[in-house]
Amino acid sequence: MTTTTWIWLSIIALLCLVLIYVAKQKTKFFGLMVAILSFVVSIFLVIYTRNMTSSYLILFCVFIIANIPTVTQLIIFFKYREK
Repeated sequence: MTTTTWIWLSIIALLCLVLIYVAKQKTKFFGLMVAILSFVVSIFLVIYTRNMTSSYLILFCVFIIANIPTVTQLIIFFKYREK
């Protein structure tokens, strides 16, 4: 693996650890705020892509792909929130 790949994997692992730490805190709002922010970014990405294409299938695919981090963050949040 290249150095760039290791850097990206380290950043993703660090972000997951931070999200787990935030999910374990007493306040519920901060854990969900990260997922909400990710969802808003995906909406803006779809709006931006709308200016470049007229295909609804492409817009739907962009929306699904852009929400993969949102779903991942919600899974981590609800998994560690119950404990």
